[in-house]
Amino acid sequence: MARWTARLAALAALVAGACSAEDGHPPLARIELTPGAILENDGFQTEVTLDATTSADPIDDPAGTAPLTYAWTITGDEVRFERGRATSPTPVVRFRGDRPATIELTVTDADGATASAVAHLQLTVR
Repeated sequence: MARWTARLAALAALVAGACSAEDGHPPLARIELTPGAILENDGFQTEVTLDATTSADPIDDPAGTAPLTYAWTITGDEVRFERGRATSPTPVVRFRGDRPATIELTVTDADGATASAVAHLQLTVR
């Protein structure tokens, strides 16, 4: 009986360790574009805010105290960073507007785990 009790205790410790919050779960990457569309052929006139501030690491850091790092990748249209950089949580950019743009955000947490999200900047015809 003592042998089974010891085995169950060891198994319980193993399971508890496997479920700990320090396993390096990936964060959640979230993007909000404001505005979500610009006029076709905008010519860098409209500022667009890329917002990653609702990204989080709720499993590994439920209090939200550990820093996240951000990496923005923009393809499909020419872009200029007006404020912030490609590593800022809320950069402000302008697009040429000659084609739709794909915006990818990669978020890295304190454990080095990553997550990505993709958004599309649409063009509206005048």
